[in-house]
Amino acid sequence: MQSTHLREHNLSTILRALTAASATSAPLSRAGLAKLTRLTKPTVSKLVEELVDASLVEESAPVSTGAGRPMVPLTPARGTLLAIGLEIAADHIACLGVDLAGEVLAHQIEYRKVTAASAEEAIDLAAELVGRVRAEAGGAPVVEVVAAVPGRIAPDDGRVLSAPNLDWTEVPLVGRLLARPELAGLAVRAQNDNRLSVLTEIDRRPGESFIYLRGSTGVGGAVVLDGELMGGAHGWAGEFGHTVIEPGGAVCRCGRRGCLEAYVSYHALRERARLGDDVRIEDLVDALALTGDRTEVIGMIGRSLGLAIANALNILDLTTVVLSGYLAPIAAELEPVIRRTVEEHALAAEAGPIRIERSDALVEPALRGAARAALQPVLSEPGAWIARGS
Repeated sequence: MQSTHLREHNLSTILRALTAASATSAPLSRAGLAKLTRLTKPTVSKLVEELVDASLVEESAPVSTGAGRPMVPLTPARGTLLAIGLEIAADHIACLGVDLAGEVLAHQIEYRKVTAASAEEAIDLAAELVGRVRAEAGGAPVVEVVAAVPGRIAPDDGRVLSAPNLDWTEVPLVGRLLARPELAGLAVRAQNDNRLSVLTEIDRRPGESFIYLRGSTGVGGAVVLDGELMGGAHGWAGEFGHTVIEPGGAVCRCGRRGCLEAYVSYHALRERARLGDDVRIEDLVDALALTGDRTEVIGMIGRSLGLAIANALNILDLTTVVLSGYLAPIAAELEPVIRRTVEEHALAAEAGPIRIERSDALVEPALRGAARAALQPVLSEPGAWIARGS
């Protein structure tokens, strides 16, 4: 008999392998799972049956692969559970529901300006969108709700300690969501939007180490080591937007001076060029170029990023940087400027060239990352989910 802990670990290993395979390659068979996970074939067969009976895994029609028994493809079950991601941003609130296979079951979005004055209204709307997504998804059981917020989150109770681009301070987001009838009885947590955005990039780069930088209304990021997201003592690791690149420089929305975000965030660039708030983030660089020289704009952004990246590389000893958000489409233009600045300041450049790459440019990466994170309770403890279902 397997111990409870070992059984849970093996169930998780199998389910994670199947979800990873469904996203990046062909479905696995029982034999393929045994080879990949290094579990014995009898163990795999027994645990797969449990996952199938619990509607967490599906068996497809047998496929002939030549001599021997036909292969029975295994995939994460579709439509049997619902993981919900929320995104509260400066200009919109969105909600996404996905199943274990990552397929979208429901999607809702409302464009609203979110500020300190409208915090209650925004949270009410977020709860309403969760209700709509649950209805649209057809009543599938909810695993968890994860809210993506552009700020620092208290790890104990989900308070938004500071979200400068929303002008939020000490907003009890999770507590207020749990008080709404649409979320009664659900598990809810909040996380920084950039730390959720990077999850889709981790799926694309399994086992890799890299620095992730995302340009949006603010500037955020994350540190990934061997395929795992670095947390830090408070879960805030990767706040590159508040790296000081010019002591005593421009005032940042966090109240400090000289932060990277004070120079290359959407808000900072738009306000410096006196552009209206009708300019979309994806059109920002083109709009800035109309007010001056595009080469100058790219140079300023690239040099600012280069200083922050060089400091991070000196501390972390990494060699890959991934640019996301509004930075991704202009990554090819930024790359030579960033590289020159990094080579002037980073020790890592002495060991070989730094890789500066763009993200996969998924639409709504924070929202999709939040929904992906909401699947974790099932992936981490499928045995507990099986027991709950029975």
